[in-house]
Amino acid sequence: MRRQLLLFVLGLSLLFACQQGSDNTTVKVEPEPVRGGIYRTAFPFSPRDLDPAFSTDIYSITLIQQIFDGLVQFDQNLNVLPALATNWRVSTDGLVYTFILRQGVRFHNGRQVTADDFVYSFTRILEPNERAGALSFFQKIKGADDYRTAEKKQVEGVKALDPYTLEITLKEPFAPFLSVLAMKDSKVVPREEVERWGKDFGHHPVGTGPFRLELFEPERIVLVANSDYYEGPPYLEKAVYSVYPGAQNEEIADDLLAGRLEEAPFYGIILEKMSGKTDYQLFRKPSLSLLFYGMNCAAEPLAEPLVRQAIMHAINKSQILREVYKDRFVEAKHILPPGMLAYLPAEVSSDYDPERAKALLSRAGYGNQKRLPPLIMLSASKSPSAQKEFRFLSEDMAAVGISLQIKYETDWPKFEALLRRGEFTIYRYAWFADIPDPDNFLGALCGSDSPYNFMRYKNQRVDALLSEALTQLDPLKRTALYRAAEDLIDKDVPMVPILYLTFESAFQPYVKGLQISALGAPYIPLKKIWLDKH
Repeated sequence: MRRQLLLFVLGLSLLFACQQGSDNTTVKVEPEPVRGGIYRTAFPFSPRDLDPAFSTDIYSITLIQQIFDGLVQFDQNLNVLPALATNWRVSTDGLVYTFILRQGVRFHNGRQVTADDFVYSFTRILEPNERAGALSFFQKIKGADDYRTAEKKQVEGVKALDPYTLEITLKEPFAPFLSVLAMKDSKVVPREEVERWGKDFGHHPVGTGPFRLELFEPERIVLVANSDYYEGPPYLEKAVYSVYPGAQNEEIADDLLAGRLEEAPFYGIILEKMSGKTDYQLFRKPSLSLLFYGMNCAAEPLAEPLVRQAIMHAINKSQILREVYKDRFVEAKHILPPGMLAYLPAEVSSDYDPERAKALLSRAGYGNQKRLPPLIMLSASKSPSAQKEFRFLSEDMAAVGISLQIKYETDWPKFEALLRRGEFTIYRYAWFADIPDPDNFLGALCGSDSPYNFMRYKNQRVDALLSEALTQLDPLKRTALYRAAEDLIDKDVPMVPILYLTFESAFQPYVKGLQISALGAPYIPLKKIWLDKH
């Protein structure tokens, strides 16, 4: 991952109990996990809701992963492993998936899970007039379109063959389908609870996961251990997520250093405050992610591709990485991150070139006689690093004759609402992969029908290539299709990729059992963590 960067762990090693053998050799023995304790961590923004089918932000995903289970799950190496399905088989044509479910698994309300619950949960994603986040994935199921148009009352391709056997039939091969079933969207939910709460189910979630929701307030979310979890109760008694609106990193750092948090991201001011301290476990791992500036392709003046190209060439990304982030991240030349299928390490024509930017603006009709109207940059983060980043960005824009106005909305649901309404010219956004597949970047961010395409970018050829890639099971052919799609997107410039993020977090020395994958913080299994304070 990340230009051959390897995971490295800084700080103290795990403490070991030592015992002396008869041959005078030292045998290191890891301490046995202990139960109990409260795990406290920080959110820079409050999650919108915890409904697996309809939540969209990374903070919701983090909680959903603890409250709900699906058929399968990712391990820390992104292998797909059993979860509520003990095993499965796939037909030779890649169309029929048959899952055998665990018996005796219970929802938090006490009822046992059956195959009918998965039929309901997956059908719910396809409800007419709804825009679930994984809709495009589940539309690959046979009969999905007929159900969406109300021609059929059931989805033909999702069947409970018996209480513990689920069959899913696709209308065409779909390469990343098993990975899709490990996403947060594919979790099983109880019909009676969804119908009881309606649209408010996301604030009263009921799953099968190792933790259940105890409190959901704007500035504090509390999860408690599920004593009836099918793998056995988790080690922790509770997990408390405190919200620091607008990414108040200095306060987060102070709370970590004072022992009021078990975990906090260690970049920026937190890294500075922790300088020289050795009593913490510091983890840095490449992640499948991207920080980018998205542009409103449906509104003037950014409906003109020449203007978007000019903005791309006006931004000195190398300076931002050097002066703001101290070269801790890798400059993004493409949308797909390192380590992803179809990632292309070669340079592209997005180099900083202010003279070229001025020429492009002139060609678009914005020269000395006519200036661009001020552009509005929308950001959910108001952290010191984000504000410093915007100072450099504003200077870059001003150097080519563009005035940039920064608008902050630190409440995440309100921020997303502004994006959906198109009340911006440019927006700053960090995207973290849900699954390790190129479609989760190119399709999710740039597909015409994707709910995450806030840029309102449309290119029929790109859509056709992305659609074809999803049905192609040959990795080499898939790679060629995604590279062709990304090449077209690069030329259209609906976004400016800025940098590839890393998972960087500091943990108290007594936090044990951490398993961190390239999907980052949302996919850390809290059920594995325990606290060794003895």
